[in-house]
Amino acid sequence: MYKKIEIKGKDVDFKCSAATSILYKRLFGKSLSAEVTEMANESAKAYKMLEQLNKLQENKNENTEAILNLLADNPSLVSVTEKTEKIGPQMAYIMWLEANKPQRELFQCLTEDAYISWLSDFDKGDMTNVYSELLNFWNGTNKSYSNPKNQ
Repeated sequence: MYKKIEIKGKDVDFKCSAATSILYKRLFGKSLSAEVTEMANESAKAYKMLEQLNKLQENKNENTEAILNLLADNPSLVSVTEKTEKIGPQMAYIMWLEANKPQRELFQCLTEDAYISWLSDFDKGDMTNVYSELLNFWNGTNKSYSNPKNQ
């Protein structure tokens, strides 16, 4: 499955296939499914903490100490940000390779140097929206593969 995402005013093609997870593991040494699951778990913790924070902020003057304690004792926001900044560009690179390189060249590009070279073409802010779109794209294609309709 293909997806076009606008980056810096240009449409960029990405592809998610049965090979995406394998290519990801070959280059980055970890399971994409495990990485995404870990990121989802950290996101859930961060959302729960934000809900608690919102409740405490309703009466900010009385809850200042509780707010500070919640923020100090909960590394979820930092953790989910770090995971996103790591996994997002890695997933984007693999999906970009699949969509933009012929198969005969694909495996030559599965190097850390090629990844860093590709990534250096973007400003950090250029890719922020791309990561969430690709994560939704990857999750959507996995659901369609793993939940075939019984007819």
